[in-house]
Amino acid sequence: MRKIFLVEDDHAIREILEMFLTSENYSVQSFSTVSEFSKRDLTVIPDLYLFDVMLPDGSGIDLCKQIKSNNDHDGVPVMIMSAHAQLSQISNYCEPDDFISKPFDIDNLLMRIEKIIP
Repeated sequence: MRKIFLVEDDHAIREILEMFLTSENYSVQSFSTVSEFSKRDLTVIPDLYLFDVMLPDGSGIDLCKQIKSNNDHDGVPVMIMSAHAQLSQISNYCEPDDFISKPFDIDNLLMRIEKIIP
């Protein structure tokens, strides 16, 4: 089963994504803050990181930079979601494997996830 680490502070969005992706046979571990994410089991490497940009205690862009600069995560794609930022605004700081604007169509999100998970 493919594993996704989701960092999203909006409870409703996080819950919907968890339920939907689980129903599509993904194992989803979700976090609501950067702090919570930093306490994860570092020995577990997911198949995809899915980060919101604006988080209460940090940024999904910074998380993306951390993941992309860590050799232990080589080849693990990062997808960024945002209601405010655009890819052109964040690409100087982080090069995500995909970017999706909120609000998004859940089926489109699934299609894009399936496309970037090797």
